[in-house]
Amino acid sequence: MSALPFEHLAYLELLHRLQSRGVGFALSGSFALRLLMDALEGEPVPDCDVFLEPSADNLQRWAALLVEEGWALTVWSEPLGVPLNLETLRGKYYVRARKGPLVLDGTYEHDTLEPGALVSGARMSHGLPVMDLDTLLALKRERGRPRDLEQVAQVEHWRRMHPGR
Repeated sequence: MSALPFEHLAYLELLHRLQSRGVGFALSGSFALRLLMDALEGEPVPDCDVFLEPSADNLQRWAALLVEEGWALTVWSEPLGVPLNLETLRGKYYVRARKGPLVLDGTYEHDTLEPGALVSGARMSHGLPVMDLDTLLALKRERGRPRDLEQVAQVEHWRRMHPGR
């Protein structure tokens, strides 16, 4: 893997700090794909996506660390403070955190997947828990955006060229 851009390094450092504070998560999205394989080397990653273990304590630890480090939290563009009012989060699926050019989306609910199961089933890559590749690709196919479908095609091509990996 080539050297990572500043944003990627900032995400990695943050994710390791979250992990050291006991926050349960599984990295997902384009950044996870970038860490899992070289198929997307050089591909820009506009944000960092994680599935959070949805317990109240875990969500509070996640939000508290982010706020301590100067991240602004929102849900559906409405500002959030800590401690989180978990009742207001019901049915809204994720919290967005922003700090300068960095964006971190923490998903705690999903219509078809169980975030807790995704977290417990994650595999380690670069010392971080990452959602399994097949689930990542299925989510990108389901989303169906052109960029997501192009990434799926790149990964599938990479898999054909690297059997058994």
